[in-house]
Amino acid sequence: MLRSNRSAARSTKQLSGGCAVLFGLPFILAGLAVGAFLYFPAISSWWSSRSWVEVPCWIETAELKTSSGSKGGTTYRVEASYRYEFDRRSYHGDEVSFFGGSDNMGDFQRQAFQQLQSAKGKKRPFRCFVNPFKPEQAVLFRELRWGLLLLMSIFPTLFPLAGFLVSIGGWLQSRKAGVNQKLAAQHPGEPWRWRSEWEGDTIHATKDGLPFMLGVAGWILVVQLPLSLAVILGGELAKSGLATLALLPAMLALIPLFFAWKRVKSRLAFGHPSLQLKPFPARTGSALSGDLRFDRVLSSVSTIFVRALCQRHITRRSGDSRTTAKETIWEHTEMLSAAEARRDVSGVTLPLHIEIPRGLPSSVVDEASIVTTDGEQHVWTLEVSSSQGGKPAVLPLPVFAATGEGAAEESVTNHPAEVVTLSTEDLVSRLQARGVRAEFDSSGIPMLLECPAGRNRFVSVFLLVFGSVWFAAFLFMVHQGAPLIFRLVWGITSPLILGGGLWTLLHSRRVEITAGELRILNRVGPFYSWQETFEPRHFTGFVHDTNMQSGNQFYYRVRGETIFDQKKALIDGITESVTAEALAKRLEQWRKRG
Repeated sequence: MLRSNRSAARSTKQLSGGCAVLFGLPFILAGLAVGAFLYFPAISSWWSSRSWVEVPCWIETAELKTSSGSKGGTTYRVEASYRYEFDRRSYHGDEVSFFGGSDNMGDFQRQAFQQLQSAKGKKRPFRCFVNPFKPEQAVLFRELRWGLLLLMSIFPTLFPLAGFLVSIGGWLQSRKAGVNQKLAAQHPGEPWRWRSEWEGDTIHATKDGLPFMLGVAGWILVVQLPLSLAVILGGELAKSGLATLALLPAMLALIPLFFAWKRVKSRLAFGHPSLQLKPFPARTGSALSGDLRFDRVLSSVSTIFVRALCQRHITRRSGDSRTTAKETIWEHTEMLSAAEARRDVSGVTLPLHIEIPRGLPSSVVDEASIVTTDGEQHVWTLEVSSSQGGKPAVLPLPVFAATGEGAAEESVTNHPAEVVTLSTEDLVSRLQARGVRAEFDSSGIPMLLECPAGRNRFVSVFLLVFGSVWFAAFLFMVHQGAPLIFRLVWGITSPLILGGGLWTLLHSRRVEITAGELRILNRVGPFYSWQETFEPRHFTGFVHDTNMQSGNQFYYRVRGETIFDQKKALIDGITESVTAEALAKRLEQWRKRG
């Protein structure tokens, strides 16, 4: 019954993978269509028009057409006809600019109409720009409308990337589900052989995504680099400082290039690692032993860091959407000297031995079910990194319950594990990993919790950079005369984002705990601070909850509930509920003692 249910689930995933491919295709086609018929032709025409010849022309008709959208916005379009002479021959033209269609970006359309209207029917000629190699092609205005091009570029940049990600992700998921289904049929009752990475007795690292990162960066540059060069060479930066906004999308390519470089450094350091387990699979309460293999020679002066992780993946439903958070419930790190590596036929090997405690949960077999099944599932991984830098290689570990009757069934259904108890040393190291300094007495009661300013530098820098871009977009909207609702939304949210970044960067909290007193000192840089003092009898209890989410990562905090109907935050930014729960229990012990 269990096997038939899993087979049906895999068939469903294969079907959903095929649907994802079809779902992503319209995004790809829509983005490519905008690029092929609007964006790239406009930029190409502007580039070629730089060498066109300016000649006199006579405006015959000029008209400003307006149209109102269903949401109340009004767009404008200038239409004109004119005649000109080139190489002693007369021609007629009707192209006003390279950006056809109606729009309301800035006041280009209205200003162009005013100039043409004032020149219509006059003996004094206007001017146009003629293609010397194709005299019948001419244009009245060849200005680089970088704001409109920037808006156009969003579609060929993001839509194909999003569609490609959905389509390829769905296809890979469908393909992997088919492979895993065949493995499950070949090895009934042995779930540690139901994944392609666990085939045989050797565990292979998951794909590092380097081709995808390079592809994303390359596509962004293909679309955005022509616009950036046009803004720079066209002198738009000298005309308006806001033109720097047109350079930002091209700079987004630095993000995937940065992650790609980290993967390249890893490949240069140790290539593609694999692990040959002895015995296979690993069992809770026993040792994770085997040979760590590398397909390239390691530098004798480097150190290999091996980190075994057991993580709880919690999937929560909110309406029609699901979010999955990761929490580390056990981890262990080993440092291996590359000088001790043994030469092998395919490279070098290093021996590995890690003791796994009892009571920890088994590995999830079906990786796709993590994001489709509500509740908790547990994932075991081995992260391999080098002292030479780079992104850690990730190897999924087959860790299952101790051998016995029903072990395979228990591994597949993934029953809840025993409660994980953190020692004081584990608690200190986990808090230190989040930038929190903690001190405990001999009985494990907290004495000091210090959250220094800037401990979440990455979050604060991201908020400041994103807030600056958001504020620059607000200035651009004001300059371009965007609708009031957009200026209000951007004008209100950008200061809030910048303020949040500054608060995260400057705020610090220090909690000092004695037998009869708990003091909380909050400080915002050197400018402002305030202190609060409580006795154990002032608290009714200590709780932990989640107060922030970034991507699939939830952040937890510990708060004290007081008799004054207040909740005082003592610590935040904790990434595991196990850590926050353990700290709340230690504080509860302090309260009961008082």
